[in-house]
Amino acid sequence: MGDRKSKPKIPSSLGKEQFLSCVEKVIQLIEPNGIKSIQKCLIEGFAQGWTYEDIERECGYSEATLKTHAAKTFFPLLAQAFNKGLERDIEKVNKNNVISLVEEYNRKISDNGTFLQDEFEENKTKINIFTKLKNNLSGQQQSELNRIIKSYLPDNDNANFEKIIDKIIDSPDKDSLIILFRLTQDSRVNSSTCSKIEQTIQDLKELLKITDTDYNAWTGEITEINPEPDNRENINNYLIIKIEESKGQANTYHEYKFAAWFLQLNTSQSQGNNYIHLPVDSSVSKDVYTQKDITNILTKIIEDCHERGGANLNIEFFTNGKLLYTNFESWEYNCFDSLTQLKRTYFVNVRSLTRLGTMYSKMPVYQHWKSRWERLTTNSIDTQTVTNSESYLCQETTLWSNLCASTQEDLEQLFKRSLKYGIPLAVGSRCHAQEASHRTQINTLLQGIQINQLSTKVQEVRRQSSDNLEDEPEHLGHHLLCFLEDPNRMPPFHYLTSQHLG
Repeated sequence: MGDRKSKPKIPSSLGKEQFLSCVEKVIQLIEPNGIKSIQKCLIEGFAQGWTYEDIERECGYSEATLKTHAAKTFFPLLAQAFNKGLERDIEKVNKNNVISLVEEYNRKISDNGTFLQDEFEENKTKINIFTKLKNNLSGQQQSELNRIIKSYLPDNDNANFEKIIDKIIDSPDKDSLIILFRLTQDSRVNSSTCSKIEQTIQDLKELLKITDTDYNAWTGEITEINPEPDNRENINNYLIIKIEESKGQANTYHEYKFAAWFLQLNTSQSQGNNYIHLPVDSSVSKDVYTQKDITNILTKIIEDCHERGGANLNIEFFTNGKLLYTNFESWEYNCFDSLTQLKRTYFVNVRSLTRLGTMYSKMPVYQHWKSRWERLTTNSIDTQTVTNSESYLCQETTLWSNLCASTQEDLEQLFKRSLKYGIPLAVGSRCHAQEASHRTQINTLLQGIQINQLSTKVQEVRRQSSDNLEDEPEHLGHHLLCFLEDPNRMPPFHYLTSQHLG
């Protein structure tokens, strides 16, 4: 094979970092939230004269996705920004003129032809320290840390990790260090991440010449580490996914039919909820998708949900049959250029398509389901008397079931009984070898809690498990099933029928 083609020299005299900083400045004239990660990849590539293929190789976004985002979203956004920043009409921005426009804007805001060089150099070292921290964190660690930091900083629900870090960098030195200190004291931050944050604190103290006396005085002012609670009863954004296994396939690997919708609950108006169909972004039109396809699709539709205002997103898989017991919460998407399990960031719930059918709504069990749900929302969960017996499940006072069983067949039978009697909540384990232990753990986990606390409790256990099942094969977090079925939040049946798939 021939030598790999080398990348061309940097065509912009500004260099990559200054070029990016200049673009961020002009974008902020019209978009306070700044640029997105895909736009940062594009700009850094343009600054270096890269092709879309080069950018794909470095950033992980497909060439088709990069071109589409640039043409339909980013270039029009830049045109608006340069219209305002250069105070003249810019008809069109494209890959050929973006460098000259950035350099023209740089000259406009510069002192003696430099891009505010003194200010840039003053902040550069602090930026480098936080860049080092960011690079030392995996995509999963960044995702988890992003959510925790947001509990300290108000009005940042839609900010990604890079924007959150930028806010910390731009904060006064004292505030930056206090935020980092709070993270080291937060029980939600694991020990590996905590040690990296502690090193960042030491690097900042050395750079800023902060003495231990001053630092201890600042942190001593914090009387209690009490981040804002994750009030999941206020969550009203859902990614709804219908997934079915494709039948009649001779392949040894699984293939699925797949469709998705974004739901933002209409909590303040009387009209129905708005289900927005999310197009499946695929380079080849398909009727069925492999697991690898779905990883890419999840990445795209999760980003789509957040762009639509879907902060604090819940993910719900509607399915039937054997797929009901799939570990959907461990399926992966691309977060900050790193494959990340859904459970690290989102509460994942599974729902039965059976309850969506018109036949179910006409049966007496439908009214039992609704009345049980009403009681579940007004009473705490009681695990003291729960059993798997049919005589227990058929009682009107029964509001949930524990699905731990010694075999897969028994587990499936227990869930069918939950459907039969209209039980709105079922929690269990896929690990049949640990039936007794996991049953006790689940009862302890749920005892006395309100239903609006359930998602937080379940996600905490899931997130405590390691990334690899082999490392902790018996940990409940790898196997925890959750079926939370709210009869008042059911998509109209026609939304999830087969003609809407794909």
